[in-house]
Amino acid sequence: MADSCSRKATGACSEAEGHTTIASGQASHAEGWMTAASGVASHAEGVSTVAEANASHSEGNGSRTTGFAAHAEGNGSIAEGFAAHSEGYFSRAQGKYSHAEGDVNAAVGYASHAEGSGCNAEGAASHAEGFLTIARGQHSHSEGAGTLAEGFAAHAEGEVTDATERGAHAEGIFSKARALAAHAEGNWTRAFGSCSHTEGSFTTTEGACAHAEGHQTTASGNYAHAEGANTTADADYSHAGGRNTDTGGFEGAFIIGRYASAQYPYSFHLGNGMENGPSRNVVILDQEGNVRIEGTVISGSADYAEMFETTDGLPIEPGYWVTLEGEKIRKADAKDRYVLGIVSFSPAVLGDAADLRWKNMFLTDEWGRVFYEESNVPEQRDPKGNVVIPAGRRIHPVLHPSYDPRQEYIPRMQRPEWAAVGLLGKLLARDDGTCVPGGYCRPGEQGVGTASEEGYRVLKRVGPNQILVLVR
Repeated sequence: MADSCSRKATGACSEAEGHTTIASGQASHAEGWMTAASGVASHAEGVSTVAEANASHSEGNGSRTTGFAAHAEGNGSIAEGFAAHSEGYFSRAQGKYSHAEGDVNAAVGYASHAEGSGCNAEGAASHAEGFLTIARGQHSHSEGAGTLAEGFAAHAEGEVTDATERGAHAEGIFSKARALAAHAEGNWTRAFGSCSHTEGSFTTTEGACAHAEGHQTTASGNYAHAEGANTTADADYSHAGGRNTDTGGFEGAFIIGRYASAQYPYSFHLGNGMENGPSRNVVILDQEGNVRIEGTVISGSADYAEMFETTDGLPIEPGYWVTLEGEKIRKADAKDRYVLGIVSFSPAVLGDAADLRWKNMFLTDEWGRVFYEESNVPEQRDPKGNVVIPAGRRIHPVLHPSYDPRQEYIPRMQRPEWAAVGLLGKLLARDDGTCVPGGYCRPGEQGVGTASEEGYRVLKRVGPNQILVLVR
């Protein structure tokens, strides 16, 4: 029925109150000014609000509900999705079960949520909040200002960041995570390799599973790592750290320091170049185990020694004078014309130790040069079909046919039949108490020294039966 206030309750069991209101839906309710409740059991209140769908509720100013059981409130808000909720200023809840609140936000995706100002939650179960953010991917999350989460389950936060691929995460300022499961954080960082991580300022990862941190660093190789400032790890499995260093394109190279480039694959480099001069390395440990240094080797010990095997397979304690029988050693006596040296406990340099592997692990020529061979490495791709490791050929040493990896290798220093013999330098030696500083000493009985007219110079007496001698 209509009355002087232009109220119309035309739906069965409906009610209209206020001015120029229409309740046309069954059991509907319209109140306020120029409101309309046309859906069954709908409710419109406020100013110029419309509740079109069944069981919907519209309130405020210019709000509209078109989805079943939807709720729109505020100013110009629209709730279109099933059981959607829109509130605030010109917010729109379009997806089923979606929620939009704040200023001109849109929740478009299924069960999505948009809040803040100018935010869009477009993907299913996505969430956009803050200012001008977009959550486009399913289950994605965007927050902050001007951020974009476009990938499935992606996350973008901060200021003008974007995470465009599946599982990507971008945070900070102007950071970009544009690869599968990539993570970019900091300021102007770029994570372009799948599963890569970049952090800091102006850092970039291009290789798969690469990591760049610091300032203006780049990890372009797969599984590469760059840290520090202006460093580049441009080969697979490489590492560059420090300041203005790079791995020179060598696979597996490791370099730290400043102003230098790697020179060998799978090798360690310490750089100490000049900012306005040549780049250089001062220490290199290459993949063959060779050490190159530009300075001095400094040690608290004083002698050079080599490992020798004993003739009887029994240990010889430090301080005993020894001689050779063939290539093996025994304690020296007075009758021995040749003295090899003195058993050392802590040499500064120790040779022929075979400390890291069995000496015959690799096949060699008659001069001990290791043979190498090439093998094919198949291509590897990530779940999206991108090449992670390109196909290629690798060079590696040839194992000796008699090498058995099941056998445990015990280094010579841990075996009783081997002893370190000091051949040069200052060494502690055993004596019978007759040697005097400034005099000479030679072996007497059973490897114990005794005073002599010539031989090894005695530097000082350390104990009743211990002296320090110079071997040269």
